[in-house]
Amino acid sequence: MSSSFPLPFLVALPATNALAIADIHIELSFDDLPDGRLIHQSAGRYGLALHSFGSDWIFRHRATGVRVDATGRRLACHCPQPSDLPLLAEILVRRILPKLCYLHGRLPIHAATLGDDAGALLLLGASSSGKSTTTAALARNLGWRIFSDDMSILDDGDRPLALGGVPGVSLWQDAVDGLDISAAHLSPMAGYEGKYAYRPAAGPSAPLPLNAIILLSAATDDSAIRLEPLAGPEVLVMICSQIVPFNPRDPVENADLMRRFNRVAADVPVFALSYPRSYAMLPAVVDTVAPLIDRRAA
Repeated sequence: MSSSFPLPFLVALPATNALAIADIHIELSFDDLPDGRLIHQSAGRYGLALHSFGSDWIFRHRATGVRVDATGRRLACHCPQPSDLPLLAEILVRRILPKLCYLHGRLPIHAATLGDDAGALLLLGASSSGKSTTTAALARNLGWRIFSDDMSILDDGDRPLALGGVPGVSLWQDAVDGLDISAAHLSPMAGYEGKYAYRPAAGPSAPLPLNAIILLSAATDDSAIRLEPLAGPEVLVMICSQIVPFNPRDPVENADLMRRFNRVAADVPVFALSYPRSYAMLPAVVDTVAPLIDRRAA
């Protein structure tokens, strides 16, 4: 990508190289965002709305937003109030660009991804299921790189691959304390009171094979850590509940995503993980999960 303004969380290349190889070009405008026809209104944190505008698309957050051309290669970011630019940049990187990946043949999913040179793991779960905490614990104890803790990108070619996204994980103060993470590895997150970005190591330099999918389930009441292989319809139901479509109202797109994720789940071992929600249990959870990075162990 090439951008006329800095993009948070992403690593910049020298300008000459970026312009030469860029597939997506991002420009900034302080003009008002055009009005379009509402297609979908998200209920998420940003209340992001998708509009159609001729053959283009518009993602809107209040008065700011991003206009995407029909090819998904040219983006115009509209920010009438310059003070809103940090928030718009975060929304672009953390929400809009992952959705845009579908237009370029990739699979976006609401999940965390991390791993090492042997491969990557995908962690899925409902809100508050412990994705970020589990991801941070694995990274801190094993030195694994975090590709993303929220919106992950897959390549579903001959062998599913995990692609780099927004590196690092977002943690509330209680998780920072419970994991005993040094302040030197943390930075406050814009727009989140008491939440921090933890980026312990650089993200992946190249796509890595996806070696396992972990579905985080409800915490157990006893002291047991359970990691069990899963198969059958419940796997597809759980995975498809976390897909991130570009246009949620497009039945053809949704059917395509479900078909392709079903193929990923058939190619990659899937496990259910549950454990007592205690920070003291996390070292044992790490020991339980770590072997899955080696596909032969699955």
